[in-house]
Amino acid sequence: MITTAKTIQMLLYDGDLSGVMYIEDTSWQIGAMFSSPRESIDDLIEKADCKRYGVYLLLSEEQVYVGQARDLERRTRQHLTDKSWWDHIILMTTKDDSFNASDIDYLESKLIEKAKDVGTAYVDNLKNGNPQKVTAFREVVLGRYLEEALFLLKLIGVNVFEPIRRKRTTPPLPEGNLSVSDFVKTAIINLLAAGYVFSDEQLKLYGSVEGSKEYTHRALPILWLLKDGESREDVKKKIRQRYWKDVFSSGTQRFLMFSQWFRDGTNYGAHKDDFIRWYGNL
Repeated sequence: MITTAKTIQMLLYDGDLSGVMYIEDTSWQIGAMFSSPRESIDDLIEKADCKRYGVYLLLSEEQVYVGQARDLERRTRQHLTDKSWWDHIILMTTKDDSFNASDIDYLESKLIEKAKDVGTAYVDNLKNGNPQKVTAFREVVLGRYLEEALFLLKLIGVNVFEPIRRKRTTPPLPEGNLSVSDFVKTAIINLLAAGYVFSDEQLKLYGSVEGSKEYTHRALPILWLLKDGESREDVKKKIRQRYWKDVFSSGTQRFLMFSQWFRDGTNYGAHKDDFIRWYGNL
């Protein structure tokens, strides 16, 4: 495998990694990145040419907001008053101010999509940006820009686009004389309370008919993934199958759990042994 060496240049205006910083690398020919704590915004604007097109991140320990602006300086000052929760900002722009409106819309939507897919931090964006159709040639250029930007973000410790480490602790199944329904619900509650986090692959698999019918013997998902803003009542309007009213959480995902579990020997629904087998495969 052929590897390409990189030269990373970091200008620490305060001589400190926690202060205002300018980053570029040889593989990011037009790219320019600035990093600053909230309290140093005036220093950032004074030392960097921020009156450019670009995208930006507002960051706290557990939250991120992705935005774009035709004038990063103006938008940065705006967020000092309209968003109080963030303590750090990252600006991503170009040395020659060569981005246009479609470019920054495209990059913003891709970053929002990636942050939500990864689920490491809560994403403060209510919408998914304004996805723009760009030419195939421009998409290649922007894709390379984004790839290098993500590399540099990871380098300076911004991990909102990096997958979280999933816990895989499965506690023992409940004991005692419980109904099958209570047995299943208690097992799920204990599982999540122990810190188990379903992977994206598991949620996709068991949130599908194909991935679930081996265990339920019916054409319905074991887990019903809730979309942003979706409630159990919304789901009831779409499908006739029954799910518990409880909304379970795994990482940043919310889901309902199929409720029709029966004792072995019945001709319908899902059986206790089916659930035990499913649980054992987690």
